[in-house]
Amino acid sequence: MTIIGLMGAMNCGKTSVLKLFVEYVEKKKISKIKGGFDCTIEKQDFGGESEIEVPEGEEGYSKTITPNKVVFIESKSETSHTLFAPGGDKDRAVIRMGIITISRIARQIVGLFALDQDLNDQFELYDLIRYMPKEIYVCLNKYDLLNGSDNEKEAMVEKTKNEIEAYFKKRRILVK
Repeated sequence: MTIIGLMGAMNCGKTSVLKLFVEYVEKKKISKIKGGFDCTIEKQDFGGESEIEVPEGEEGYSKTITPNKVVFIESKSETSHTLFAPGGDKDRAVIRMGIITISRIARQIVGLFALDQDLNDQFELYDLIRYMPKEIYVCLNKYDLLNGSDNEKEAMVEKTKNEIEAYFKKRRILVK
């Protein structure tokens, strides 16, 4: 069994990515991706989500208080894996505890970064984590929210990737 931590700052899309993963597994789309394999969802828990009230007419959102969790099983090997996605609100003690705990127990970490948010603000979450594995997988999210031409967007992606690699290189962590 592998425990995988999906880490990221508040509102970078961790819950959405986790829910999309569940949807892709249920619709048998994972096996169609290069390197993918058939798997099934054994358990999913999004009970840590709290809906935030907003004024009428504004788009609502949720805040993750306790980590969301998805357990999935590889069909061929029958190996189970657990994906944990703690909240990203670094100012709340209970959420910080979840972030720190998952960073310690996870064999693999996927760092999720929102392209539409300030990168330095997102790095603050990782500054809190004392223990990190020697490798981290990085996922860039919210490409669709970038402004500009396709070339400008691609330039922004490359710039962001370089900044993320430089940040983790200072901590002696390899970005995959």
